[in-house]
This record gives sequence, structure tokens and C-alpha cells, in this order.
Amino acid sequence: MTEPTTPPDSPRPVMDVLVQRQLDNMATGNSAYLETFLRMAKQAGMDIRIVFAPWQSFGNRPWASVNPRLAALTQSIVWPGSVKLGTRYWSLSPRVWTRFAIRLGKEGARRLGASIVIASYLGREISPAEAQIVARACDADPSAITVAEYSSMGPALKRLKSKTIHACLMHDLLSDRAERFREGGQVIDFDETSLEAEISWLSSCNLIFFISANELAKVQRHLPKAQMAWVPPDAPDYQTTENVGEPHVVFIGTVHGGNAEALNHFLDDVWPRVREQAPALDFWIAGSIGKTLTPARAALPGVKVLGRVDSLESIGGAHAIGIAPTRLATGTSIKVAEYLLLGMPCVVYPLALEGFGHALDDLVITASGPEALTAEILGLAGDSARRAALSEGARQNARARLSHDAAIATIHRMLADHSA
Repeated sequence: MTEPTTPPDSPRPVMDVLVQRQLDNMATGNSAYLETFLRMAKQAGMDIRIVFAPWQSFGNRPWASVNPRLAALTQSIVWPGSVKLGTRYWSLSPRVWTRFAIRLGKEGARRLGASIVIASYLGREISPAEAQIVARACDADPSAITVAEYSSMGPALKRLKSKTIHACLMHDLLSDRAERFREGGQVIDFDETSLEAEISWLSSCNLIFFISANELAKVQRHLPKAQMAWVPPDAPDYQTTENVGEPHVVFIGTVHGGNAEALNHFLDDVWPRVREQAPALDFWIAGSIGKTLTPARAALPGVKVLGRVDSLESIGGAHAIGIAPTRLATGTSIKVAEYLLLGMPCVVYPLALEGFGHALDDLVITASGPEALTAEILGLAGDSARRAALSEGARQNARARLSHDAAIATIHRMLADHSA
């Protein structure tokens, strides 16, 4: 079905965003970044239409909804093979309902003690039949730019008949994601793919957007004729935070394998060393990642699990030391951008900066491992002047370093060339 979300009020160019996942949960990194991308597209003068893959987008349940924050950025929503009742879309496909029944059986067995991994559909190439349905939905009302969200949706672009700019939004280079999860000993609950397969999926793209500057450079070597644009992670225009209060350490994160590994590593290998030398120092954990902690970790001395924080300004400022002990990374560490935009001095492992290229190198402190991270945290906690200097540098420079101006200019240039 097609569901308008806002009335048409101008002949702005339309961007179709092809999606093959649920968009109801804003506590995940990919949904937060999709919101950033849609805001950037709106700023570029585009109207947004989300086109869902009819089966895969439901995952393992036959109902789904679109988070109001994402829906507010769209002109319309198209979900073939569904019906909308209230705020939910319900699948009319027997295959989706069958998947749901299988999922219920697996979940029941898992709760009884069976070792079962319930896989997500992330990384799974869109099927030819589903790609054709999506392409027909797009061709029925052609857009100026058609963006596949994730490379695995790229095959749908090749089935388009309308004259449109083929584009892709790369949250992650999926082939790297599997490799890094394996290196970190994480459970791979998504489809693995190869770089060769991803390049094939992207081969019809005229324009590719990346959250990671490093991944952009890697793909550019294989697709030199495609235009590439870096869209850095964004954050709201936070109000200036007060630089007063006792120093404390902060970790902000959504539920994500890389965040969970980093937080557990910090609590196991770093925080006890810090508290041994600074027994009055506290560690604040903000965001949905806190609910993944074991009771033992959550009860460690000085640990405060805040959960969702409505106003991040309340935990920012020069007295808050943001950390990113990232050892398992794909895409870009959005928390680093948030720390800097909140005026926090920031200590990171080098991997946390990968997605930014070298844009933020001089605004953060890099620690090579647990001992160095411990030393830097203790040093900052006892040096208010250094914290203030890092906070001021972040406030003055981070926003410009993370600007979307270049990506917007690329969109305008592509639109002009396309209409010529």
C-alpha cells in the first residue's frame, strides 16, 4: 500500500529510499544514521519516499511500524503487499506469516535451553522476485534519485526502467562487518558476503553515500566512475552545556555488538584500574546499551546505568570524559561525534576514529590499549584546565568538521547533470 505522510506542497525532486528492514526502533545505530541521512536529503531540497521490500522488511513478524521521527521526514511510504491498520502495517503474504510461525517455534525452543541463533536479514541479498516488486513500485511514480539502503538492496536498482539516479546508502561495508565480528569473537547473526559480491550489487550506482570515510576510500578503488559522498554522523544542535561539576566518565551507546563488546571490555579491563586509583570517580552509561549489562557489571563500584537520557546536555560538558574503547567496529562510531558536539573531552581507541578519516584526529585523545586508556582518564580527571581546553576545541571545530555541505553539493551536481 501507499501511505502519504505529508501533503505535497512543492515540486521538489523526490528521493526514493529502498528499505528491507523494520524502521520502528530508533535505539539502533542504523536507524539513528538513517535519520541523519534523511535530514541531509531534506536539507538538499529533496522530498523523501520510503519504499519497503514487501517480504524481507517484515523480518520474522507480520507487522511493523515506522518510527514517527522517520515518518516525519518522509513525503510518503510505499509498502507493497501490506495493509495499514492504525499505525501498523500488516503483511498480506503467506510466506511472512509462515516465517513468523517458524520464529515462534525457534524462540520457544531457545527459551527451553536450545542453542539457537535467530538470524537477522541484514546482509541478505534482495531476492529477484522481491527486487522486481520494488522496482515496479518505483517505476509507477519515478523519482529523481533512487537510494538502496545497504548494498544488499542494490540489485533492485538494476531492475528499474525509469530514468533515475542509482544510489546507495552504505551504513556498513557488509563484507568487512562479518570479518570484524569474527575477529572479535562475536556471534554472526547476519548473512555473510564478500567484497566482490558487494561491488557487484553496487555496480549500477551513479552515487554512493557512506557513513565511513575509510570505507568510501576502499570502495572507490573498485568503482572509480561512481560519485562518492561522505555523510558524517550528525547530532542535534545541542545547547551549550555547563562546564561545572565533578569529573566523571561517560559512555553513550545503542544496542549494538560493537558497543556491547567495548563496554564490557571497559568494565572488565579498565574501570577496576581507574577506580583503584580514583575511588570517587563515577562512570555513567547512557542509552539502550545499558540494558545489555550483566547484574555483576552493572553493580560495579561507581557505575551508574542511566538508560535513555532525554537531554544529553545534562551529562555533557568539560567535566564529562567521553570514552570510545572500540575494538570491534564497522561504519563510524557515532558516539565520538556526540561527545565532541556535547563539549566533552574524549578518549578513544584508534579504531573508533576509522570512519572519520583524519577529520577528528586533533580533537580527541587516542589511547593504544587498556593501560593507556586508564592513564588518560586519570590524567583528565585530575586536570580541569586540559579538560576545558579539549572541550573548547570540540565546540569550536567539531560541527564544521562533520558538515554535510559536500554531500549536499554532490546531490545538487548530480541532479543538474541528470536533468541536462
